[in-house]
Amino acid sequence: MRRSISKLLGLAAATAVVAIGVPALASPASAAATLTASSGYDAEPWGYYYSKYYDDSRAKARGSVWVDGADRLHVQGRLYDKYSPSRLCGYAQFKFENHDGDEDYTWARKCGTSGYQNFHYVADEVDNLQVRVCYWDRHQAKKTLCGKWNYIYEVDSDDEE
Repeated sequence: MRRSISKLLGLAAATAVVAIGVPALASPASAAATLTASSGYDAEPWGYYYSKYYDDSRAKARGSVWVDGADRLHVQGRLYDKYSPSRLCGYAQFKFENHDGDEDYTWARKCGTSGYQNFHYVADEVDNLQVRVCYWDRHQAKKTLCGKWNYIYEVDSDDEE
């Protein structure tokens, strides 16, 4: 997705972002407060991405990514965890990287086998965004059975200033 495309946004959509006041790298938002691509932004869908198998179960995530009028990167989506044992939770990890190579991480977690967990994060000055899906082992308090890192947003080299 190109930054030049994201600059062509409507004033109403930018006003909605300011009115909600979503802070950088916010915690998972509820479905009611989550901004959607219908706000006028050119959202790029991503996913499904999966964890490794545990017996016959896998955690999975999908969503969309876009840049708003203030050049903030938004990533939103849903994390699913079905048929896993109670000690495992679906876990999606996001890696935001700027042009200096500095990295910042955030995550979403879904415990329990019914439904999904919504998430929405916002970050400034992001050149690359990657996601991977794992399980979170509650007994050992660590990530396990992680899938590979997948790029879901990259700045084109001719867009950098």
